[in-house]
Amino acid sequence: MGEKKRKAATQQTERPAKKPQTGKVKVTHLTGPDVAKPVIAFSPGFKLLPEVEFNGFSKKEQSGTSSLLLQSSDHPTIDYVVTESKTTDAGEKHMKHYIAVFDPTSKKLKVMEAKKMTVRSSVRQVEQMRESDEEDESTQATAATPLLSTRAALTEAFGTKKSKKAVAAVAENRLLARGGENEEDNPLSNAILSSIKDEEDDGFERSDLAAAAAMLRANKPLPQANLDTTDIEEVYDLAALVFPGPARTTLSQMPLAYWRERIQAKKDVKSHYRFIAHRVERLTRLHVENPDDQTALLKLQLLRYIQLLLEIHEYVTRLPGRKPIPQPERWPAGTTSDASLSTAFLSKLVARFFPTSIPTQSAKTLLATTILALTLHIPPPKWQPGATMTALITEPSDIHLDLALPSAAVYKYYRELGCKVDSLGDAELARWGWEKIGKARKVVDEDGKETSVPKPKFAKLKFPIEFPKISAGRPSTNRR
Repeated sequence: MGEKKRKAATQQTERPAKKPQTGKVKVTHLTGPDVAKPVIAFSPGFKLLPEVEFNGFSKKEQSGTSSLLLQSSDHPTIDYVVTESKTTDAGEKHMKHYIAVFDPTSKKLKVMEAKKMTVRSSVRQVEQMRESDEEDESTQATAATPLLSTRAALTEAFGTKKSKKAVAAVAENRLLARGGENEEDNPLSNAILSSIKDEEDDGFERSDLAAAAAMLRANKPLPQANLDTTDIEEVYDLAALVFPGPARTTLSQMPLAYWRERIQAKKDVKSHYRFIAHRVERLTRLHVENPDDQTALLKLQLLRYIQLLLEIHEYVTRLPGRKPIPQPERWPAGTTSDASLSTAFLSKLVARFFPTSIPTQSAKTLLATTILALTLHIPPPKWQPGATMTALITEPSDIHLDLALPSAAVYKYYRELGCKVDSLGDAELARWGWEKIGKARKVVDEDGKETSVPKPKFAKLKFPIEFPKISAGRPSTNRR
């Protein structure tokens, strides 16, 4: 006979006993057409006095739905109208608001849906102040009778948001103009100013405009600038431009042996990228002549990293826009000029600019602007290791051809990075070593006609950093 199966030993630990409930709350959700819905009202831009009482009106639309409107004339000079809020955000289209009322005596919680409404204010037009015949002849009193004009009433009932704002502005200007020199003692002016939030309450300062500009730049496909530094080379630090991090580790992986061998053998380094071909000999020679100088080595590594990004940019821009980027092991032969870089390294680099693997226009722009920011770190022709740079400067004619972008677009990106794009004077051209290409010259076209070429423009990053101003949009004009 087989042995009997033994039962598993019961666990010695026991579940802790639940704490007894001290009380129960009955929750009731009030719904139905007979239940009056409360209102959640917002008053953007002004303070609503708590003692203002509103009258309710219901309007039935042709579609069968009804809308609620609240109105109050309790204030001596200002009318308030509360209408249901409308939203154009698809995420908030189906959002509902609720209000819960708890009665501690009966321990009942009533939950009901609430309407989201917006309070708007408008200043009433008043008649001219007239003398009162009922008072004594020595005492004169003035009385104001609120009267909405026909045009203002029609605008309030059927006008657009822009027209209502225009009518309110006209009324405010008229009332404020009546104050004269004693506008502080004018009750009408004080009534208008009391409805406007104080600067301290609103929390608005001039610095908020700079914060809004910074937020706008953060949403653009641009590398982020460090505006807290006093070193011009740290405005766009390598940690924000070289990926995957750390930056020095990535740059140390850049293959430089081929460039060194060609320069030491006094042979040309060929590259179909103009920006690389016009700078590789000078920087490689500086590195060969100063092998222990880390700054010369860093500049050469940056140039090699820019070439890698240019190769990836050229490959990605030729791909269909809606298809994902293939893995690096599936790239065509010759996509990158050196096979020593691992596919894992290339995958991390591509994922930095294309996290979804889709070559969107925004992602390609971020890659292009990162390349432009890196070109600022490549020094001018007369730079020597150990020299202190007070400004970063580059000549964009080569890079705009390598990126296959119009020169106007490249100038725009440099300005978005905080650079000033302009021609240089003769002194600066001589200082940086751009005498040959920095001046206006004459060329002969195919027909033998001589034409003048204007001075080339340079992108210069220097303190104070100035970004393009935020456009306020096209100014509106009042039509009559």
